[in-house]
Amino acid sequence: MEKLKWPRPPVLLGLVLGPLAENRLFLSTDNYGLAWLWRPGVLIILALILAGILYPAIKEQRQKRQAERLLAKTSASVQEPKKVHLRLNRAVLFSASIVFILALALLQSRNFGFRAGLFPWAIGFPVLALAIVQLGMDLLGFERRLAHEGVGEIGLEIPRELVFRRNLGIIGWTLGFFVAIWLLGFSLAIPTTMILYLKFAKEKWPVTLILALIAWLFFYGLFDYTLHVPFAEGQLFVWFPPLYRIFFWLK
Repeated sequence: MEKLKWPRPPVLLGLVLGPLAENRLFLSTDNYGLAWLWRPGVLIILALILAGILYPAIKEQRQKRQAERLLAKTSASVQEPKKVHLRLNRAVLFSASIVFILALALLQSRNFGFRAGLFPWAIGFPVLALAIVQLGMDLLGFERRLAHEGVGEIGLEIPRELVFRRNLGIIGWTLGFFVAIWLLGFSLAIPTTMILYLKFAKEKWPVTLILALIAWLFFYGLFDYTLHVPFAEGQLFVWFPPLYRIFFWLK
């Protein structure tokens, strides 16, 4: 996914929070209809999502205009119109497979009732639209053209051994995060794994503790205190109830 420039964090978030998001969406819609969309907390989250989608596109357009102005200043010759050539590579095949899977899933959900199909439709159609856009960009070689024009950086070829070690590390940390969630629960797993990860990366203790505290406060403040999401307790607290009482007192 790294070579094809598909980010991994959304995959992890989807695997962890997907079932929970489906449950909360069903409960909110069943109890409040669509009125919950106008609550201040929901509007803030939607604004952050919209900003996260628009900011990279706006930044990319600015970089492209700067590159075009730079080329216009340094090149005295008249540039010929660029020819569009369709490409067929790994990125195109991967994007096409994502589009196919999403389209097939939505096709199978066409007979769902409103309550059963709400979550797959709310997620599936926007993601399908974005996947189609990405497929078009891959077919036209949009990313490569930007790199050729001076927008962004052309990455060096990474040795396979380094890629293999990085992939093993990513898989290990992901599995470790799931194990921490199972043992400690979400509230403790997030700061614990963040501290371990940052210290493994040889980060200084003050920075590590501050970042872990910020992550815990954000997670606890949003999901536990504000949204009252009922996360399951860690298995350690089931095995050793006194630990749960200590944690509950600290909480």
